Amino acid sequence: MAFADLLDLQTAVIERVKTVGITDVFPQLVRLAESDFNRRLRCAEQVTTDTVTITSGTAALPTDLQEIIGVYDTSGLEYIGQPLQALKQVQTRGYYAISGTNIIARNDEDLTLEYYASVPTITDSMTDSNWLLARHPNLYLYAVSMEAAKYLRDGELISGLTAPLAMEYDAVSGADMSFRYARARVRVAGVTP
Repeated sequence: MAFADLLDLQTAVIERVKTVGITDVFPQLVRLAESDFNRRLRCAEQVTTDTVTITSGTAALPTDLQEIIGVYDTSGLEYIGQPLQALKQVQTRGYYAISGTNIIARNDEDLTLEYYASVPTITDSMTDSNWLLARHPNLYLYAVSMEAAKYLRDGELISGLTAPLAMEYDAVSGADMSFRYARARVRVAGVTP
């Protein structure tokens, strides 16, 4: 089943939970599901880069950052993440720490962040869509239906959606692994028999 946009998804969820009473809160239910996606998913489509400028030892992190993959200086050398307390003791460059919504480093310079970004929301307009809805519509269907079931306090519906939702998360993870590593090769170093 494919959904063109938020409106198609809303129609399918209403049919699944068998109540129109969720229409007014539907965008909230979608945002709750998207919040769960941001906690649980790390897909290739989420990988992005951004440049931050360290000034006076600090810079604001991107607002859509979910998890840092790597931090690099302008020459491509990777910085090493440290706890903030350890960074205060280190006097050399090449290290960073996270403090709240800021990145902290010793030298004022541009750093490139490679990170997993948030899944773009589809709740800004009824005609919104994103890569996740296009590639894995059933994940949206089951996740938003689960949030609707919780809102309706329907225990039977919640238990009926638990297994399909878990299977969809596994399917997304499996598809991502295949996309990233299907043609990967491993070479054994040294002499082999």
